[in-house]
Amino acid sequence: MTDPTTTRRGGIRVLAALIAIAAVAALTLAPRWIVAPARGAFMRLMDAVTEPLLLWIPYGEAERVLNTIMFVPLGVTIALLLTRRAWPLAILAGFALSAAVEYAQASIPGRVPDPDDILWNTIGAAIGVALVTIPRLLAAAIRAQRARTTRT
Repeated sequence: MTDPTTTRRGGIRVLAALIAIAAVAALTLAPRWIVAPARGAFMRLMDAVTEPLLLWIPYGEAERVLNTIMFVPLGVTIALLLTRRAWPLAILAGFALSAAVEYAQASIPGRVPDPDDILWNTIGAAIGVALVTIPRLLAAAIRAQRARTTRT
């Protein structure tokens, strides 16, 4: 098995993970006056597009959806860097990054840390991991089934 960081595809995966981390850092650690316009536009869009859907989702407020969506790409990119069996580490990384962000926000003027954000960010990372892991598991099961049928 090759080291994923030494292949061309592995380099792209590392770059994608770094971009996802940088985006999370920019959105969560920049002063509120910098991110407020983009956040406000996103929240208005979420309210307009998803209001009917959010009525059916328990606790489906746009703020929670935003926190969840923001960490999906992070979960995807970290899961792609890991082997199929190491997927729980990607969820743990999402949790750790979210906890670090909330801790750092306590010292940034205009930012308010919220422990609920850690939950929703981690759920977003888990969704991202599932988007990678489920197809990987299905592909492995199909390969195993094909190998069994060719042996018989």
